[in-house]
Amino acid sequence: MVTHYSKHILNHANFLKTIVLFIGLGTGYAQQDAMFTYYMYNNQSVNPAYVGSKQVISGTMLNRSQWTGFVGAPWSHTVSINMPLLNESLGFGASFSNDVIGPSTLNNLTLDFAYHLKFNNSGHRLSMGIKAGGNYTTLDLANLTLDNSTDPVFDNSVGQFMPNFGFGFYYYTPKWYAGFSSPHLVNYDFNTTQRHYFIIGGAIFELNEDLKLRPSTYMKLTENAPITMDLTALLIMKDRIWLGGAFRAPIGFIIPTNSKGGGFGLLAGLNLSDQLSAGYSFGYSMGNQTFRYNGGTHEIMLRYDYLYKEKRIIKSPRYF
Repeated sequence: MVTHYSKHILNHANFLKTIVLFIGLGTGYAQQDAMFTYYMYNNQSVNPAYVGSKQVISGTMLNRSQWTGFVGAPWSHTVSINMPLLNESLGFGASFSNDVIGPSTLNNLTLDFAYHLKFNNSGHRLSMGIKAGGNYTTLDLANLTLDNSTDPVFDNSVGQFMPNFGFGFYYYTPKWYAGFSSPHLVNYDFNTTQRHYFIIGGAIFELNEDLKLRPSTYMKLTENAPITMDLTALLIMKDRIWLGGAFRAPIGFIIPTNSKGGGFGLLAGLNLSDQLSAGYSFGYSMGNQTFRYNGGTHEIMLRYDYLYKEKRIIKSPRYF
């Protein structure tokens, strides 16, 4: 026979499990560095060695609304800035991201530093970078729907701060780039996620005077989990307009499926000037049956490159 007191204890035990689950989901979701469709415009978030490589002061904003139509669906926003220092041998960057999923919110603030080695006059460079910052996760208990709304335990919010650091290597030329990094090296006992490693790469091919092809890839490696890969191809017309497609799937499964997960995406954008770019993408996720009930994923990208006075024009468009 279960007494009222024992029921109360069980309810609180379940509540504590819920807290652990949501904090785990919240930190895990953000620790996985919310995967943007426009990842090729967001290399700084996963690889600190990228900062300063564009040789201009560059600011980027990304906003992602995932699984529209779901109550409490993931929402991600990130703002970053990076610039070269000391004759372009050093790079500095800062970024802030805000990820929300259900009652869990995670704010992340990081600083990035990079050193760039120039090999020859052809523009080949190798950079090495470090990232330092921290995450602050909160769980808003007051907004939970409860059977017993008078329980004072649910009147407050809980939070946890987690400092972290990471590293990265980035090799780049005017025509292609490749990088390897791990932005979060510290694992916490109460954190359900594991350390992630990222491999990024991309290139630009001139098909004719007015048409270029920009393929890129983004791979995430995690212990005891499938390696996931994004592949994207953008067709750039007259260096002004781009259209493209993308897909994400575990390695070994070229086509995303319901059982293995993944997704598809369409991208479109415009270089409004030599300094300002804007893009939009629509994605459709597969796996975990979520695709049956959500309205897809929408993403907006804005980037602004501030040109120094002595660099009134860019000698060649910086695609990376």
